[in-house]
Amino acid sequence: MKIFLLSLLLCGGVAAAPLTLPDALARVDAGHPWLRSRTTLISAAAARDDLASVAPPLEVSLQLENALGTGELRGARSLETTLQFSRALDQADRRSARRAVAHAQSEAERAAWEERRRVLLAETARRFVLVVAAQATIETVTQQLALSQQTVATVQTRLAKAAATVGELARAKLAHTELVITVEHAEHDLAAARQNLATLWNAPNADFTTATADLAELPAVASFDQLAERLSSAPQQTHFAALLRWRRAEESLALTQGARGERRWSAGLRRAETTDDFGIVLGVDYAWPTKQAPRAQAALARADHDRVATDRESAQLAARATLFSLYQELGHAHVEYTATHDELLPAVREWIASIETGLAAGRYELRELLEARAALFAAQRRQTQAAADYHLTLVAIEQLLGTSATH
Repeated sequence: MKIFLLSLLLCGGVAAAPLTLPDALARVDAGHPWLRSRTTLISAAAARDDLASVAPPLEVSLQLENALGTGELRGARSLETTLQFSRALDQADRRSARRAVAHAQSEAERAAWEERRRVLLAETARRFVLVVAAQATIETVTQQLALSQQTVATVQTRLAKAAATVGELARAKLAHTELVITVEHAEHDLAAARQNLATLWNAPNADFTTATADLAELPAVASFDQLAERLSSAPQQTHFAALLRWRRAEESLALTQGARGERRWSAGLRRAETTDDFGIVLGVDYAWPTKQAPRAQAALARADHDRVATDRESAQLAARATLFSLYQELGHAHVEYTATHDELLPAVREWIASIETGLAAGRYELRELLEARAALFAAQRRQTQAAADYHLTLVAIEQLLGTSATH
């Protein structure tokens, strides 16, 4: 199955052994233990089909007549021994109905398996985005830490020239220490994100160096109405449709079994003790159909069908509400990213440039520079988070739809 986010996260970077989203998805497809259950699913479907095609068993009976009686029938004097074989006729319509039930059940299980697989691959994409976002955060805080180190060195030089105060140095060192802690926390988050991703392909430890993707690429999606139309063919609805076919097949099988009675043929060989002669025994039996049990089974299957149909409608409504909520979140993330990138960051950088220019002339204090740099750091983190939120929401939408959310 294709995860449509592949076309949305563009590869980039030059780090050694970079992991791309297609790489991660391929590793999960090959390494996650649960995905190996596909072989079991296929085997079960084949066995179920074989079982539905099995003819009724051949039965054998041995009958002893005219024995252990009185008079002429004393002992085994007049014994007649019959060896007989019999089998119920496997009617074609019943066999076809059994196969239809087996096939429908296998299709329902396959649809459920595919739906769960999509969930697993969507979780892979989600964790991949979190790794990329954590890497971007590390880059941002590392840059801030380097600037903080320069600031501390500058203040120490100014203090030696009596151009700065001890308080300003203490403030610079405090800001630096906070950034050191922030870097350590960001490294911890990245390590955890990498490990969480690698766990999905059954790796004991993260076996990749970096994950590479361009989170700044925010692909446009279709309108809400267009996306809502795709819900009818979503994986969840496909699963419900398979369940409905299964219940219909069970109802049809029950009605077919109750429509006609069971016919049975028999053939055998009879030996008469008195004459030591043998004869052929042929027979045909017919069991009248029992209406009550098949009708009850059909009614039960019909009730299950109606319940699944109701669940399907409820799920459709819930999916539409979820899609609407996700669509709103996607738009919010896009607005936040765009505003941060186009307005907030340029304004903060202009603020910092102005302070750095006027600091030497004494028009600004070190406190204002530290505040401006903290604002820059917060804006950069906000931009990264908005981009990550956009892609995480897009993953959720495409998991819900089971198809691309783009035009």
